[in-house]
Amino acid sequence: MWVSSENWGELLKNLGHRLGGSGTLQENTIQSLKDSIENSVFNHRDFRYWEFDIHESADSKIFVFHDDEIEVDGNLHILKELKLTEIKELGKSLEITIPTLAEVLEILDERTEKVMIEVKNLISEEGRKKLVESVEENKNYTLMATPVRFEKSFPKNSREMWHSRLRESNTKLVQVRRHRVNLFAASKSRLLWVLAKQKWLPFL
Repeated sequence: MWVSSENWGELLKNLGHRLGGSGTLQENTIQSLKDSIENSVFNHRDFRYWEFDIHESADSKIFVFHDDEIEVDGNLHILKELKLTEIKELGKSLEITIPTLAEVLEILDERTEKVMIEVKNLISEEGRKKLVESVEENKNYTLMATPVRFEKSFPKNSREMWHSRLRESNTKLVQVRRHRVNLFAASKSRLLWVLAKQKWLPFL
């Protein structure tokens, strides 16, 4: 499996990456999470936290999957353009069960390990609301995104509102691989935002 340079270091260092199934067909699935829990990967020295990726479907459902599209029989399907039922059907054709955010958090809510949720695509205010409501009550949860994904998922016209909402619940949204960078705060400074986008500053 090809792994992007953005996620390569994460893959090597964290057994909780993509719910413990990184590089397998079952990555980012309930099955992978359950298998990882059963095998006690959270007790291993190379486990740092549970990590998974989220998207919003065309009908404002939040689901867990890594890529922006699914290829089936040579055809690429853009996930944000599809309803959740359609996305789940595509998953079944590849013999995987694509879970919703709620299904994953139902398991993780009962655990004490740290959880990092990477925001890939949010496309509506309803989707943003569902995500924030899902994470704001649990101190173990942290959101993260790349600057580009952050700008698209939290547009300027409502960004301050969501920043305030998350700040009230002590929930952070940090930069992928640079967890000291709070993206809401950085986006308010032209200099900090330019620095956040620089890939040659890995330890910012």
